[in-house]
Amino acid sequence: MNFKNFFLPASFFFIIFLYLFSLPPILSTGDGGELIAASFGLGSPHPSGYPLYVQIGKIFSLLPAGNIGIRVELISVFFSILTLFLVYFMVFKLSGQNREASFAAIASVIFLALSYSFFGQSIVAKFYTLNSFFVMLLILCGTIVVLNGYDRRMQFIASFILGLTLSAHHTGFMMIVPLGVLGFFYFRNFLRNLPLSFLFFFLGFSVNLYLFIRDMKGNLFTMIPVIDMDSFLKVFLRKNYGAGSSIDVTASGFVNFYGYFYAFKNYLYLIEKNFTLFSIPFFILGVVWLFKKSKKLFIFVLTSFFIYSIFLAKLTFSMQNPDIHELYVIGHQYFIPSFAIYCGIVGLGSYFIYSIFEKYGFYSLKKIVPIIVIFFPLLMIFDRLTDQYQGKNYVPYSHTKGIFTSLPVASIYMTYGDNHAFQGWYLKLVGRYREDICHIVLDDYKTMVWALHGCKPYSLYRGLFPEFFDGNLIDLTEKYRYYSIIALSEKHPLYTVVDSYPYFYIFIYLGKSSDKRNFDTFFMERMKKIEPFLNYEDCLTHTTDDVYTLQLCNFSTIGYISIAKAYEKASDKDIAEVVFDQKLSYGDFTAPFRMKLKVNDENEKYLSIYNAVKKYNKMDKFHLSGKKNEKD
Repeated sequence: MNFKNFFLPASFFFIIFLYLFSLPPILSTGDGGELIAASFGLGSPHPSGYPLYVQIGKIFSLLPAGNIGIRVELISVFFSILTLFLVYFMVFKLSGQNREASFAAIASVIFLALSYSFFGQSIVAKFYTLNSFFVMLLILCGTIVVLNGYDRRMQFIASFILGLTLSAHHTGFMMIVPLGVLGFFYFRNFLRNLPLSFLFFFLGFSVNLYLFIRDMKGNLFTMIPVIDMDSFLKVFLRKNYGAGSSIDVTASGFVNFYGYFYAFKNYLYLIEKNFTLFSIPFFILGVVWLFKKSKKLFIFVLTSFFIYSIFLAKLTFSMQNPDIHELYVIGHQYFIPSFAIYCGIVGLGSYFIYSIFEKYGFYSLKKIVPIIVIFFPLLMIFDRLTDQYQGKNYVPYSHTKGIFTSLPVASIYMTYGDNHAFQGWYLKLVGRYREDICHIVLDDYKTMVWALHGCKPYSLYRGLFPEFFDGNLIDLTEKYRYYSIIALSEKHPLYTVVDSYPYFYIFIYLGKSSDKRNFDTFFMERMKKIEPFLNYEDCLTHTTDDVYTLQLCNFSTIGYISIAKAYEKASDKDIAEVVFDQKLSYGDFTAPFRMKLKVNDENEKYLSIYNAVKKYNKMDKFHLSGKKNEKD
């Protein structure tokens, strides 16, 4: 049997199966709900709009298999596999193109595929594997030029791909730096073909015209409409994020050079958590192999790696002590291209060891060790099936559906932050569930400015909620029709006129002048009526350390206390009270949550559920957090 021909397809089939097996069954947390809704309705998600991803998402949403969420999640699987193939191809071509080279390439592919962050981004509805594919494709273009000599076709292809990256994820465009360095080695030819290269670049960039075309007419979902050049630049350059805009973030790489120390430290931490520090010697040997192979290739590949590791970390990940949010949103997502390059170099280092075996006559080791090296990364499967497997993660769907189901007819539901908002949009816009609810999103906690994507068409909801559209919010509270995930603090403009009370997984707003006795009756009756919607099983079986899933489950614990409160009895007056006094965090502000509860035989089970969910969804189980962040 030809082991090379067996291991290569077997490895890729196994990885594909593992990814498909681990896909979230309906939708993923984070941006998942928004990207699925935007893809389904050919809309525009948050800046920079990601038009290429949305158009690909629309195509995938038409696949005759699974639900809409799974179909869009398949984008990540598809481009993950393509990225892995490019890693294999480059390691194989840059080494000996023999049996040992194939085994080294397969080992690097498995190593990358089963690493924590790459695996995690390969099974959710996000654009990071698409971005990593473009980066590796551009590295392949540069490698072909170095190995085969200058070819203007490669320059035109790379220019087109560079333009295309700006419609997928802006960090892909950073490949202009290593490609520019490579162009210096072929300066005359590079300069001669530069004018036509600009034409190919703008051809790829033209995908961004989608933002204009789709917003000429109202569509199912558009985060920020693009109607002129100013609004286009605002979305494309992410100006609404202030210091987080594309231009400001890039500029930060050239100031405060001491930040590079923390950038290196934090990136090294990611390498340790994804690949262990034992991979570093193989990486160093791979760098030596590149140097021996070609000085130009050495400079090109190492420049690419630096840009997507230390430099990108300086731009986005150079804080002294990153918290769990920063580790998850930045560390777990942005560095996928650098991990692909890292594993490719590690594969070259493995092949370098095989060549040393051959040089010194260790022929038995040369035959046996490559096969062992392939199986070694497979040990990571057990970790991934306990921290990244999402095949049982119904939380983002069931949590949101439970909230929607619990609301009275014609209610206002207000969310704050991406996690609750995006999943609500999925249910309303894709699932068309509870269309009698007006779902609004608070853009800023300290203002009364809302995004009304879950309240379209406005003409319909304006008639259903005249109080809201006319600004009579207190009237809505008097009718028990105003609900929110937010517990009000003194920083909120409604705090002086509205009280917030726990209601299922969320809060109900009640005017301070309202008759609390009537509300108590409403609360008790309503809690018992919606008790069947209480779902705690999903928060005890999701088997993932996905931070947003943990947050949703911790938010849901309010519901168990609320139901327990409804089962208090007048005869419990002599029983000691249990006081729940905690703080709920929403972004950069904190709101109080306090409730007194008398425990009896009837409501004690809900407190047991409360404790079980809290214990199962501790934030310190997050793989990247480490011991230093357990207090978070």
